[in-house]
Amino acid sequence: MQLRKWLRILHRDTGYFIVGVTVIYAVSGIFLNHKRDINADYHVITRQVEVNLPVGPPFQEKELKPIIEAIDDEIQYKRSYMTSQGYLKAFIHNGEVVLDPETGKGELQMLRKRALIFEMNNLHRISTHKSWKWISDAFAAILLFVTLSGIFILKGKNGFMKRGIWFILGGIIIPVVYMVF
Repeated sequence: MQLRKWLRILHRDTGYFIVGVTVIYAVSGIFLNHKRDINADYHVITRQVEVNLPVGPPFQEKELKPIIEAIDDEIQYKRSYMTSQGYLKAFIHNGEVVLDPETGKGELQMLRKRALIFEMNNLHRISTHKSWKWISDAFAAILLFVTLSGIFILKGKNGFMKRGIWFILGGIIIPVVYMVF
């Protein structure tokens, strides 16, 4: 059997095999590339709140806990302190509440994981399991094989030496320009 025929078969089958991981890396890569524009892992939920605070400051933790947790069913109070601007800042599980102690008005900010995207980003960053590093390396090796074998599959006017070389050079020049400048 010809080398080109074997390359076509292996290129096709390994290409099918890596479709799922490629989609995961591509989608999470877009989110991670724009992490300065949006929070890649969490939705930030902000809303205005109003509570009846006891007379103070200073506030007692045991008094604040039920008041802060009454704002929302999902809130788990951790601790609080008075900021240098005179606001009460309460830390909660996955967020914070900042209140004006005189009026009891303030803002609640909570983080909620982006369903599926959070897990995809963790895989992309290899921060979930140490064993994923080896799966990721195997994926990279297969991706490298698919890339290199694809160069030699076509021949003739659409082959590597006629048309492919120009696209490959373009694919090399663009990142090199960004690295240099």
